[in-house]
Amino acid sequence: MSNTQVRKVDDVRHFLREERKRRGLTQAQLADLTATSQKWVSDFERGRVDPPMSIVLKVLVLLGVTISLSPAAIAAADTSDEGSEF
Repeated sequence: MSNTQVRKVDDVRHFLREERKRRGLTQAQLADLTATSQKWVSDFERGRVDPPMSIVLKVLVLLGVTISLSPAAIAAADTSDEGSEF
């Protein structure tokens, strides 16, 4: 599995959906593992709800995903994060 750069919430949604599918889990199975509902998983994957960070981290851990944070150099005129939600 390659590294994924996250710049928007939608990047996380897409990554988690693809990782869930790659591991052969249904939305209902992931919901059971995370003490949420299948509807919530579906709504999250479709962008209808924004979860607390604690739930996102729980899902990542349960899927065996490692998170590595590193600072990036940002120049004063850097416009590369246009469209970023942060």
